[in-house]
Amino acid sequence: MIKILKKYLSFLIKRIFDEEIQKELILKAKVLSLKSKNLKKIKDLSEVEFQVYSQWGEDGIIDWLISKFPQIPKNFLEIGTQDYKESNTRFLLINRNWDGFLIEGDKGDVKKIKSQRVYWKHNLKIRNEFITKDNINDVVKSFNVPKKLGLLSLDIDGVDYWVLKEFSALNPSIVICEYNSLFGEKKSITVPYKENFIRSKEHYSNLYYGASIQAFIDIMKTKNYFLIGTNTAGNNAFFVRKDLWKVLNKMILNKKIFMSKFRESRDQKGNLSFLDKRESLNLIRNKHVIDLKSKNKKKIELKLFT
Repeated sequence: MIKILKKYLSFLIKRIFDEEIQKELILKAKVLSLKSKNLKKIKDLSEVEFQVYSQWGEDGIIDWLISKFPQIPKNFLEIGTQDYKESNTRFLLINRNWDGFLIEGDKGDVKKIKSQRVYWKHNLKIRNEFITKDNINDVVKSFNVPKKLGLLSLDIDGVDYWVLKEFSALNPSIVICEYNSLFGEKKSITVPYKENFIRSKEHYSNLYYGASIQAFIDIMKTKNYFLIGTNTAGNNAFFVRKDLWKVLNKMILNKKIFMSKFRESRDQKGNLSFLDKRESLNLIRNKHVIDLKSKNKKKIELKLFT
């Protein structure tokens, strides 16, 4: 009994400690938010980055963007959340109290989200669904996500380009999508479509997934969305609808694209192997990508991305 009580006490102390840290982080973020809100012009998105719950500086970028457009709907949809402890919209949910919709393909992660305090403290809804290009619109409609949406964040570590290409159910003001810097900055390239694409199963290295930044720029233009820049980490691109672009175009002097320097490759045992770009591309050289300009399927090789 004593052991159980000690274990429970340790759990409570850790929980209280974690909550106090979160409160302190949010308080500091509010100070940064007030400072960046007053910036009328910025050199690029790096100037307003800060991190609370996002993996990199997305929290600050999002906060600055919505401060410029108080009229946009106060809701978001995030597709691909894992357990939601590290995400692009959690700070938006907690700090701004926006309405949230989450779609996650892993049942275990959905269960974890539903057990978190954030799930009952806010208007947050979640749907367990593996997203494909064929079901994305039906899933969103059946989930009753408002067509007029403030922000969409897409990160499914796979066929993101193909899903985004078919996506038409909503009209978000801001769109964030993850790109693969390994595929370079200049060419419009994506992995081929596969309905049951799972990043870790397609290649043990975890390097083979997604699309290049140019692929997203091209497809978003067809939907009347324009790039305003990326995070400095070089993996998340920010787009805004044409009507908002007309305002932001003058505020952001350089729509700078950053390319990641991640060394996130894995060996066959799942351990980090820390390969550089050249070594990483060599590792997945037998995999194929689609050149979206020529529509040709090509084997991965270094010269394709330079």
